[in-house]
Amino acid sequence: MPESQIEFAVQMTCESCVEAVKKALGGEPGIKDVFVDLEKGSVVVNTTLPTLEVQEKLESTGRKVVVRGYAGSSAGVAILDTGISNIQGVVRFIQVSPSSCIIDGTIDGLQPGEELKLAVHECGDLSQGCASVGDVYDPSQGGDLGPIQVSNTGRSLFKKENSRLQLSNIIGRALVVSSNDRRIICGIIARSAGLFENPKTICACDGVTIWNEKVSPKSVL
Repeated sequence: MPESQIEFAVQMTCESCVEAVKKALGGEPGIKDVFVDLEKGSVVVNTTLPTLEVQEKLESTGRKVVVRGYAGSSAGVAILDTGISNIQGVVRFIQVSPSSCIIDGTIDGLQPGEELKLAVHECGDLSQGCASVGDVYDPSQGGDLGPIQVSNTGRSLFKKENSRLQLSNIIGRALVVSSNDRRIICGIIARSAGLFENPKTICACDGVTIWNEKVSPKSVL
């Protein structure tokens, strides 16, 4: 899997928290470097693992964890929540360089053992669900993201690299998951924070901390 640098906000209060975080990630296959800043509540990880795997390892310490951003020239995210009601997912895009875009995703509620197709489609019109997003975005520009595999638990966890995809060209378009040409779930690709671009812990609009926001029913991230 390709390597990426991910920043997490981790609820830490003392040096023992820092040690617990380092212990949870230390020596794990796929994790290269870990940088912890107690004062900022920040953990930066260089890893080849999908984001969710790293997040779950951090959460195993009993602390609340939120993804803050990714290293790269730009980043985007698609929340897959339009389509079959029991399927949902989050797919992140990180433009590491002009010739490298990392696609990092988790999708739950799928048919166990299935192989699905992941693709960027022409537009972000969800007025008729996944039926109104147009055809696959120009494959020569990387719109066809290839197959993804589903585990026996119904989860697809993946991290892949695309040398043709330019994130700036797909913002506002739809990301679609298909099974035998049947579109089962989709969502619009939007911009998201890069590394160190999201230092807030309190939302200015409602005064809610990211820790309270994380457990709110309306939060999907």
